[in-house]
Amino acid sequence: MEEEKRAEEVSTEEKKVEGKPIITRSMMDEACPTCGAEAPSMPAVLPDPSWSTEKLIEATKDRHMLVRSNAIILLSKRSPSEALEALIEALKDEEYLVKSNAMVAIAAYGKQISDRMIQALDDADKDVRAGAAWVVGELKDNRAIEALERVAKDDYPLARIQAKASLLAMGRGLKKESKDEAPKEGAKDASIDEKAE
Repeated sequence: MEEEKRAEEVSTEEKKVEGKPIITRSMMDEACPTCGAEAPSMPAVLPDPSWSTEKLIEATKDRHMLVRSNAIILLSKRSPSEALEALIEALKDEEYLVKSNAMVAIAAYGKQISDRMIQALDDADKDVRAGAAWVVGELKDNRAIEALERVAKDDYPLARIQAKASLLAMGRGLKKESKDEAPKEGAKDASIDEKAE
């Protein structure tokens, strides 16, 4: 009975009034009821498709993560010649959601941007290398194998992980020990296991 009453209260709060947006109780709360975290502030304006490419590129540097993220999504609809460099720059964003949106946006351009992404595998910025490694794996461009193998040894763990995952996605697994090499000390002899079965 009590659950039905609560459900009725929630549905009443969430009902849409003619011409007004739905406002839920959680939208009115100032902090998370579970962890107490403050609700993020909402930007006054979000980018929209009518914005110029220049204005969208500027929005990728906004202080609000939602503005940056939406700008990236909208930039992905623009030609690579206009937006690719701004999207690559967005790979350096402090928020992983923004970086992820940039990676997906870049990969959506397809193989036409392969050369630039292979070049980005050698970028001085660790996050650009990591993002490029993921994108190249999505594109499955075999010309990137050598560069991905270099990034798989990168000092930055995320770049290493992305490069190794991309190599696996491209059918290039980790190199296996040759039969001529002796097993490492402490390693179990595989032939013993086979005989035991």
